[in-house]
Amino acid sequence: MEPNKREENRRIFRQELFTLREEGYLSEDIVNTVAKAHRQYHLDLVEIEAIPLPAEANVQIKKAVPPEPNVQIKKAMPSEPPKVKKTLSPEEVRERNITWSLNIGVIFLLIGGLFVATSNWGSMTSYMKSGSIAFVALLFYGISLLTKKVLHIDKTAFAFIVLGSLFLPIFILSLGWFGLLGSYLAVDGEGRYLLGMLGSFLPMIVYILFAKNLNSRLFVWFTFVSLSAGMAFLLAGLHLKIDFFYLGMMVFNAALIFGYLQVKQRESLKLFTNEFVPYVQINLVLSTLFMLFLYNNEVLYSFNLLLTAVIYLSMMYVSGRKEYHFIFSVMLVYGAYQLIEHSFLNYFGEVVYAIIGLGIVFVPRTMNGRFSLDKVFQYTSAVISGFAFIYISLEGILLRAGNPSITLMLAYFIIAVNFIYLSHNSPNRLFTYLSSVFAASGIYEAILLLVKPIYSINFSLALSLTGFILFVVFGVVPLAKYIRILQNSSKVVGIAIMTLALLAAITLFQWWQAGVILLLVTIVSFLVIKKETRSYYKEAALWILPSALGLSIAAFAEEMNVNFIYYREEFGYAINFASGAILVLLTSFVWKKAGEKQLARISFFVSQALYTFAIFYALLSPINRLWVQPFVLLAGIGMYYYLYKKIGTKWVPYLVSITTLFAYFSLIDAIRIRIPFSGTVDSLIVSVSAVVLLFTAFLCRKKDSFIAAAFAWTGHCIYPAALVFTWFVYHTDSIYSFILALLAYGISTKLASREWKIKVFLYGVFTTLFFAVSTGIDFFKIHFTGLYEFPITSVLILLFALFAKGEFNKRTAYYLVPFSIIGIGVMLLVYPYSWLPYLITGGYASVLLFYLHKIKWDLLGLIPLFLAFIATVEFSYLSDMGALQKLLLSGGLGILMALNGQIVYKKLFESGPKIGDTKIDGYTAVSFLYFWVMYFFDYPSIWSKALPGVLIAVSFWMQRKRVPANLSVFMSILGASYLLQPYYSTIAKLNIPPLWEREVQVLPFVVLIIFIRILLKGRYSNITKAIQWGVLVFVSLVLIQDGLASNTIYDAVILGSLSLLSMLAGMLLQIKSYFFVGAGVLLLNVFLQTRPYWGHMPWWFYLLVAGLILITVASFNEWNKQKTLKGESTFIVKIKKKVIGKIKQWD
Repeated sequence: MEPNKREENRRIFRQELFTLREEGYLSEDIVNTVAKAHRQYHLDLVEIEAIPLPAEANVQIKKAVPPEPNVQIKKAMPSEPPKVKKTLSPEEVRERNITWSLNIGVIFLLIGGLFVATSNWGSMTSYMKSGSIAFVALLFYGISLLTKKVLHIDKTAFAFIVLGSLFLPIFILSLGWFGLLGSYLAVDGEGRYLLGMLGSFLPMIVYILFAKNLNSRLFVWFTFVSLSAGMAFLLAGLHLKIDFFYLGMMVFNAALIFGYLQVKQRESLKLFTNEFVPYVQINLVLSTLFMLFLYNNEVLYSFNLLLTAVIYLSMMYVSGRKEYHFIFSVMLVYGAYQLIEHSFLNYFGEVVYAIIGLGIVFVPRTMNGRFSLDKVFQYTSAVISGFAFIYISLEGILLRAGNPSITLMLAYFIIAVNFIYLSHNSPNRLFTYLSSVFAASGIYEAILLLVKPIYSINFSLALSLTGFILFVVFGVVPLAKYIRILQNSSKVVGIAIMTLALLAAITLFQWWQAGVILLLVTIVSFLVIKKETRSYYKEAALWILPSALGLSIAAFAEEMNVNFIYYREEFGYAINFASGAILVLLTSFVWKKAGEKQLARISFFVSQALYTFAIFYALLSPINRLWVQPFVLLAGIGMYYYLYKKIGTKWVPYLVSITTLFAYFSLIDAIRIRIPFSGTVDSLIVSVSAVVLLFTAFLCRKKDSFIAAAFAWTGHCIYPAALVFTWFVYHTDSIYSFILALLAYGISTKLASREWKIKVFLYGVFTTLFFAVSTGIDFFKIHFTGLYEFPITSVLILLFALFAKGEFNKRTAYYLVPFSIIGIGVMLLVYPYSWLPYLITGGYASVLLFYLHKIKWDLLGLIPLFLAFIATVEFSYLSDMGALQKLLLSGGLGILMALNGQIVYKKLFESGPKIGDTKIDGYTAVSFLYFWVMYFFDYPSIWSKALPGVLIAVSFWMQRKRVPANLSVFMSILGASYLLQPYYSTIAKLNIPPLWEREVQVLPFVVLIIFIRILLKGRYSNITKAIQWGVLVFVSLVLIQDGLASNTIYDAVILGSLSLLSMLAGMLLQIKSYFFVGAGVLLLNVFLQTRPYWGHMPWWFYLLVAGLILITVASFNEWNKQKTLKGESTFIVKIKKKVIGKIKQWD
């Protein structure tokens, strides 16, 4: 077996073995025994393989082994068993609850006690302060002794032992902090290191005792860490130099290892020796940290880090722990950073960083291939080189102010060589791309170095040249075999760099540089088409080549646009893109002659796209409006028509129609510059544009259906917007446009063949009819005191519906109904809203309701009914009627609506197979609104506020037979519940004694819930019980609040009497809610009456009481658990079970 494979198997076995130990499947002794046996087995295998076999034996073995068939056998990997979530037993849950109660109680006691103790902390002496810390430690130890010996809760006892142990070094340090050991052993004295040693070694003795007695690994680690800290303070106390200090720590580590070898076989010290191996490794890190904390020398510190890295590399070689390579890498990089930044190496640090990244690749070769760490170190080298690249680049920008440097160039090329090596030794394709990036960085530095003496080259131009050179030299030109691996990645990275350069040039408005870059992109695209083998790159290049060529012309033209004012004002951006489009169109003919048919076809499409931009800028940017803009648009019609003839798709004629529309407006604008128009002609310009398109569609409908459809769609799409624009700008003169639209939509309705088109055009006729009526009223100066366009238009449409036949009658209904609803809503906006608008609105709503009943659209009747209610409210508030008249008007209409609903509909709601067959009694629903609005009319009589509530309650009661049988009782409940409103409005007018006022207000709720339970006769008992509980609690709280507010003996007697009555009723009727609420209120009443006696205690008193209660409860539970284990029960448990059993039988 190969050494690497055997070592890997050994590591996996040990990892699984230790996992079984951590999860609790195997004990510590079994794991140690198996680990020793497996180690011996591993050593025996190594010895056997080291013995050479005779040649004959080798031959016989080879002959004996049959040839393996060419069959691939997949080894089934053992699936890791899923972790089962541990479920706590009831006993464990109880113990956990006891533990938490005890902990929280102890915390409350400590907080209360600490507040009492520390409230005078500033006046305490140093001895008292240190004594307080010692007392806390002893308190924790005492609590742990109590919980272990008395309550037998081991986990809690261990937790308190740990807390007490942590206070030991704090106590010793506090002695030095407060100067209780003299000035020599103070924290800032000369013997401070001796103080640190005492604070480490003295608690270590206690930790050793606890580790042995408790068999705890945690205290073993406390012991080890204390030992390391104590030794560090001891060496520091000798005032050694940093090298002797480090030598002392290494001697200390060697002594530890020697001692471990002497005592590792002793059973009494197994607890400590088992943790020694990981400790001695961590102790190296601790030694470094102590040295960093106690000394400050960067160069020596860097050598220490490098030495530590070498030690970890050696440990990895000796122990076989591959994880150490992470620590080795971190220590090496950090040590190198400290050394370079604080020594003469800083002058050429960039190259050193790059060499470190390259050199770490060869580390695995020093181990003779013992570990399979090649990939790991390769990735480590990649990460280090990547960070080195970022660091030296930032340093070059920040410190060198972007000036080119030979050192930076060499560093970049070294990093590139590193990644080329990684690309050859790793299947990861990312390395090749990173190699190209770093090579590009070196090329960029080289370009800057070459042109610096001659010319200060622009950043974007230098960057584009970098990408171009990388693409051509490394991606196209055949080079050495070792570098040939970068061909594909260099092409991609080069194109990306050129793209970035182009974006930079455009962002900085460097147009001629952008034109040069685009020409370079054109050359690169041509090379991709000719040299590239990947199809998707070639397809992209076919589109990029003509696009870059056209945009380069536009970029050069933009440079003229920036520098010449006449060009910018007369030609602008439109001619820039138009010239690029024409050039690309001409090149398409050249490519076609050259046999490049696909390139010619794509160039043709790109020219169309570029000319689209020209049209866009011709419309929006400054340009000569007299002849340049019309010329560009008319040429655009020709371009798009040529495109349509070339490809013949259906969507291209829409471009022709839209461009024709723009050309129409451009020609009109050019004519208006020379010939002024009148106001009437101006009002027709916008709407006639749609008519022109529709007329063109009509002429072309037989010659070319696609062209006709495009012009028709475009015309109809812009026609509504054109009419709205004309209506806003030329209000009175727009009547001519709407009359013309009536004819256009009428003809379109006649010519339409599909149903949806007929509806759209017919509704267009109705809409333009409304606007014609509206503008006609203004045009002929007919003045009304209301907005009567809607009712007039609705009447005209209704006449059409009455005379229309067949499908036109149904089509009209879909428009007439929503239009009339909107009309009723608009009529509400009339001001002043007098009798005439109100009556017209009512008649409008009545006619619409009649029409809805006629076409059986009863469901929509709710809307006009609600709008009629809004009209009544508006009329009531704006009219001069008195409060009584308004009250009678709303009440009378409400009664009329309720009776009308009873007559028209048998049920409140009737569902049907279709939504149109569904019926809802809207009259009854609106009647409630009329009754509700009666509340807003103030009339001095006592019945004025009670009357609406009575009418609403009666209306609810009238619906009993109009709802399903299972809901009938709820109508009575609603009616009875709503009677509370007239009750409260009546008692509000009466003079009730203040002593009984609150009782009169809340006790009806109790009567109501009793009445509801009687009506339901046991149904929904769970819900009514919950409501009954809620009502009783609410009434009780309100009465308690009233008693507290008045604070008289009479309120206390009344509240106590009601509570006692509730308790007696609950006991006699066996109802839990009355009994418990009465008992609770009675106890609360007693509690509140005795408030002066307990209300002045300090807050910490309650905290102490809470802590004592929690500890008592935890102790009682533990006592009860012990009684239960003996088969006994406490008397408290017996009484509790008896009482609970009786109460469970109540309602």
